[in-house]
Amino acid sequence: MSANSSLPRLTPPRRPFLARAVLLCGALALAPLAQATLLVHVAKAVRSSDPVAVPDFGAGPAGQPSIAQIVRQDLRYSGYFHVIAPDLYPADPHAVRGLSSAAWTKTGALTLALGSVQSAGQDYRVQAYVVNLLDDKVIAARRFSGAAASYHQMGQDVANLVYRAVTGHSGPFRGHIAFVDARGGQFRLQVAASDGWNPRTVLRGRIPVISPAWSPGHGHLAYVSYRHQHSVIYIQNLRNGQRRQVPGHGAAQSAPAYSPGGHYLAFARVWDHGRTEIVRLNLADGQERVLTREGTVNTSPVWTPSGRHILFVSNRDGSAQIFQMNRNGGGVRRLSFNGGYNVSPAISPNGRWIGFIHADAGILSLAVMDRQGGDLRVLYAGANCERPSFAPDGRMLLFNTHQGGRKVLAEVAINGKGLHFLQLPGQANEGSWDFV
Repeated sequence: MSANSSLPRLTPPRRPFLARAVLLCGALALAPLAQATLLVHVAKAVRSSDPVAVPDFGAGPAGQPSIAQIVRQDLRYSGYFHVIAPDLYPADPHAVRGLSSAAWTKTGALTLALGSVQSAGQDYRVQAYVVNLLDDKVIAARRFSGAAASYHQMGQDVANLVYRAVTGHSGPFRGHIAFVDARGGQFRLQVAASDGWNPRTVLRGRIPVISPAWSPGHGHLAYVSYRHQHSVIYIQNLRNGQRRQVPGHGAAQSAPAYSPGGHYLAFARVWDHGRTEIVRLNLADGQERVLTREGTVNTSPVWTPSGRHILFVSNRDGSAQIFQMNRNGGGVRRLSFNGGYNVSPAISPNGRWIGFIHADAGILSLAVMDRQGGDLRVLYAGANCERPSFAPDGRMLLFNTHQGGRKVLAEVAINGKGLHFLQLPGQANEGSWDFV
């Protein structure tokens, strides 16, 4: 039985949608922490307008990437930086005193990110500076400290410090992703750093898990699994491992999405005769409200950052398109008009961009458009894509795709640069960047 056999499908033109095949058997169970190395494959070389050099900061915990390695990788894959090759560096300075800007600008760098690492037992302190080499000014400086377990996050904090100092944006690196790892007949719901580092299994078993969705505050994950041959929604507490089922009333459910304040959960429910509607659930009192009444399929709800509107997919105009309605179901208007198949909307935290899956020449491509449905840009058309999710700063997207016959997670900037694949075990899919 396929993961969506109980749910109506929105079929794209010319090429069938790739169903997420799953089996209904076994039981779910909590699982311990899992470790993984930090490996990312670059899909293509990228040179952008902000060349930066990141010399070595010093040694950290054994078995972990260094601060410099983390910062170089994060900046390179962000799509907005060109990291100068370390073999061109004239030195590895740890402080700004005595710097020769002329020597560094000869490497092509305009910005220098440098600093030091100090350790005391299992605790580490990282001092970081960001220097504008054109005017010899320190444009950012900060000290980070913590235990060995938070060392990788300190490296990503340094990357965010550089990102913000140069671009003026907060940076996408601090945060987590949730995804499903399918291998060996088991499904693992995992949480990892935004670059895939150190995935932690929070749920595993032989029953399929799909569509994880973060709650505000990152304390819970809603996801879809199966019970009595119906797709149902569970809410998992990430702190204590407890979970509860969202009442289904005997109907199949899918596509959960938290409201920005965390008070509501929107999702799709299949009614009699296969009709699918968007339902809004008050998590405090359990009251439900059906928000849609037109078309045979209404699915994939996603809340706007203000919480006043919900984007969703419907076939009410004859093909699968993206619509917007207010939080009570009124004021419906169509947003996507380019092409006959546009699904899986995600909206950036600033509300400016919509990421979605767009049928382009028979391929399910990752695309973005502005909030009014204009300025459509295809970011990746290399393989059939699914389930886009914005980074906390709204300038990168996580999505599912395929590489070498495997399901993989990839990230790309909204400018189309920095495309890379996260090297995670098994069949990694159903990715979701944490909710902000």
